[in-house]
Amino acid sequence: MNATSALTSALDLTALRSRRPATASGNRVANSTARRIRRNRSSSANASKNLGRFPAVRVFAADAQQTPPNQGTWGDWNELVKPGQSATGRVVVTPSPTDPGNPLDWWKDAIVYQIFPDRFAPDPAGPPPGTSLDPWGSNPTIRSFQGGSIKGITANLDYIQSLGINTIYTTPVFLSSANHRYHPSDFMKVDPMLGGEDAFRELVDEVHKRGMRFVLDGVFNHTGRGHWAFTSLLDGQEQSPYKGWFLPKSFPVRAYDVERYHVNYECWWDLPDLPKLNFNNEGVVEHILDVGEWWVKEFNIDGWRLDYPIEIPNEFWKEYRRRVRAVNPGAVTVGELFGVRPDCVGEGNHFDSLMNYAFGTCSLGFVGCGFELRQDDAIGGEYQVIAVDAQGFKDNFGEVCAAYQKAHTESKGGLGGGSAHPSMLMNLFDSHDTARALWMLQGDTTALKMLLLMMACAPGPSMLYQGTEVGQTSANGLKGAGRDPANREAFPWHKKEDWDVDLLEHVKGVNHLRRDLYALRRGGLRWCEATRPSRAPDGSEAPVELNPEEGREECENLLVWERFFDSRDDGVDAVCLFHSSRVEGTGVITVRTGFNPGETLVAAYTSLGVEGNYTVDAEGCVKISMPPRTAAVLTLPRDMHEK
Repeated sequence: MNATSALTSALDLTALRSRRPATASGNRVANSTARRIRRNRSSSANASKNLGRFPAVRVFAADAQQTPPNQGTWGDWNELVKPGQSATGRVVVTPSPTDPGNPLDWWKDAIVYQIFPDRFAPDPAGPPPGTSLDPWGSNPTIRSFQGGSIKGITANLDYIQSLGINTIYTTPVFLSSANHRYHPSDFMKVDPMLGGEDAFRELVDEVHKRGMRFVLDGVFNHTGRGHWAFTSLLDGQEQSPYKGWFLPKSFPVRAYDVERYHVNYECWWDLPDLPKLNFNNEGVVEHILDVGEWWVKEFNIDGWRLDYPIEIPNEFWKEYRRRVRAVNPGAVTVGELFGVRPDCVGEGNHFDSLMNYAFGTCSLGFVGCGFELRQDDAIGGEYQVIAVDAQGFKDNFGEVCAAYQKAHTESKGGLGGGSAHPSMLMNLFDSHDTARALWMLQGDTTALKMLLLMMACAPGPSMLYQGTEVGQTSANGLKGAGRDPANREAFPWHKKEDWDVDLLEHVKGVNHLRRDLYALRRGGLRWCEATRPSRAPDGSEAPVELNPEEGREECENLLVWERFFDSRDDGVDAVCLFHSSRVEGTGVITVRTGFNPGETLVAAYTSLGVEGNYTVDAEGCVKISMPPRTAAVLTLPRDMHEK
């Protein structure tokens, strides 16, 4: 077992949702004066020992009855909360309260589960007769099929919903010769090996009965060689009525027994099995527009994730979105674009949302700070992760948010208020196109738990790739390659004894935390000032007179942000704290918040070992002390602020 995975988790979930009297530990966490935690100057091995000593106690502090006189009780809401003070710290994202007039508003609350259908769950009734499949759970290869099906997804909706998921996104289900279905043979057929149209319709209907949403992956930049229009080109050559749908360089077109980079037609990344469609051809444009409408009409899907849209003209995507919205105004379009692209989202642009890989690069770098992250490129080579401290995260992620916020603020009118607000971007840290986060983190589940909590506390829908919640790393293990196809291993229904149950419970907890705490979904984001007494070179507290900044310093691996609202009428704030150091505790940290003096906060989430005095002082500050690699979410008491 990896040394880090053997540690008792310092991010053990603390949420229990039934109201109950305060326990001794609950009162200690919520009400005690912060005691000074000695700075840990020991080695990483001693830090691991420190993590392991915390008992596995679960307390939901926000459910504890509060005892100090000025702390409030579970009484009337308006008596508990008053309008907040002016913002402290730099505002990065403005709040985005619920907007009933915006049919796309649901997307900001989405907690998304990504499914790779061939590898999620087989049909309970068995595979289609006469098919040749690799055994479930065998080592995946580029071309092999293992028999996952749409009915397998339907049969496991209880499990998916138990994770706190409210939106399912699947990779394509089109008729295809490839296990991933990104080589489509027909855009208007569900692959019979997955179960066909009836099974897909049943799945979407069952998802909707549960109050959930369904987003489908669409790959329209290219087809597979088996697509009916391309086979017409291969058969008819210059006489084919569909030769204009593609981009032949010469005739006869040869699609088989030809090497990459020696293909005589345009194809994606010069791969002969992926002929590119010609979007200067009216027939192609109308066909793909019809496809976009048809799936929304026929199956009532709630949106599209659009694969590799960058080589298709922007004007096409604007029309695509217009046509899809004409069928369902609430159908979301999510573009797969790397980098920072505020010019591509929102009214007047061409997508409603983007896959925000930038969140992943920043957050993985923060939780993995202190050891070498394993690198593995996503498609396009733009998913590079570099270790950063708290300031590095704020610089990098702050720039990303600021770019979208600026475009949103400066744009005018339209559905959603012009250019997309940052809360519309779908955050993720891995997918079927990247190595798994746990592989990149070298099996460090404590770091992964902090990463999951950070995503739950950040603006924008969160996306979880199937298997992350049970600890899947790579079909090759931690020492082998992490990329495709190793990151597309079968979900381990067949090996439940290997599931990381602690991680699974943590995933459920953070997803329910995001669902239940309105500020995490709709609040703005501002950085909070968090300081401690300055340290002398030997690690002890330095005399105040040696420090011109009043003897205070920041803790370089402590990241603190506040999800805030402009008015308590809109919602109640939450302060989110993440300490990534592997070696030392923070000592007593003073955190400046936007809460009112005299208000007492409670911990909606706290790692074991975190302690503090959460009564806000006259300066708007609370005090907290955090062991290595711990986190907390602080807010006002009120049954998780359901709104």
